[in-house]
Amino acid sequence: MALCFLLLISILGAVCQATNMDGQVFLFPSESIVNYVTLKQELNVPLKSFTVCLRAFTELTREYSLLSVSSPKTDNALLLLHSKHPERPIDINVDGQAMSFRGKLKALERTHMCVAWDSSSGVTQLWLNGKPHIRKVMKRGATIQTPLKMILGQEQDSFGGSFDKNQSFEGEISDVHMWDHVLSPADIQQVFLNNKHLNGNVISWRDLPFEINGEVLIEPVQKGVCEDQALIVCQCKI
Repeated sequence: MALCFLLLISILGAVCQATNMDGQVFLFPSESIVNYVTLKQELNVPLKSFTVCLRAFTELTREYSLLSVSSPKTDNALLLLHSKHPERPIDINVDGQAMSFRGKLKALERTHMCVAWDSSSGVTQLWLNGKPHIRKVMKRGATIQTPLKMILGQEQDSFGGSFDKNQSFEGEISDVHMWDHVLSPADIQQVFLNNKHLNGNVISWRDLPFEINGEVLIEPVQKGVCEDQALIVCQCKI
């Protein structure tokens, strides 16, 4: 019976109950169309605003997807993509519309990213390592319809699939949180500093149901890498 269960997991992927992932990362070891993590969120109402935050650590300089959210209506309901554009490499896609930002995810530097969008104004903002970038306006009045497929490490060109290995992620992703509203700048700073009392109400890294597909590992945060990247003093685990 145990052998059959392990075989079933290897075929269908590793399904987990909600897990506290604090102090751990998803490690994506190679370029692939089969390595990804599906986040099993429960969202029954359309999104009219959101804030999503995560940390990424990679040596990639090519295009890659961090978070891809699709609906049956729109494959890019929400997409966080590092593009090939040399001057505006961060693409944020909301309800099928893309907006490019000049901020940069530097290779071999652990980066914290937050993105917020509000339908009523269309205001879209990016924060990198707690620092805000120029606000832009996109998809004013739009609504992100449910159901949603939320995937780390691949870019969906259809609802839950149609991946391209040239857009796959290699490296580490952690501290993924999502809210159904726009966080204040003060709260963004607290999320960046890893305040354990601020957890997403749509996706929470500290109460995360997920499914691993392919070869994605769960590993502890590397020793010597700063988890809490304070603006003035950063205390590293040694």
